Amino acid sequence: MEQRTHTPTQQPSPAPSDGTPTNDPAAAIHWAAAALGLAQARTEQGHPLTDDERAAFDRYQAAAHAHDITDEQIRDYLNTKLRPAVK
Repeated sequence: MEQRTHTPTQQPSPAPSDGTPTNDPAAAIHWAAAALGLAQARTEQGHPLTDDERAAFDRYQAAAHAHDITDEQIRDYLNTKLRPAVK
């Protein structure tokens, strides 16, 4: 009698494959703040985000919000961590 073994099929990851940080709150707030800074700079220069950039911005914000990180916390991280680092 032939013995068969069950080989589990690999399930697709629930995380997006676009690099959006979903499992790490520190990465999520960092990239949400970086995206916010880019959006603000581009707006000030009169060059709003492209559709693709806006989609990435929305994904980064959603990833941060999924960790219960507020917009205020994202702005604070941008102003206290990222902006001083590039001056």
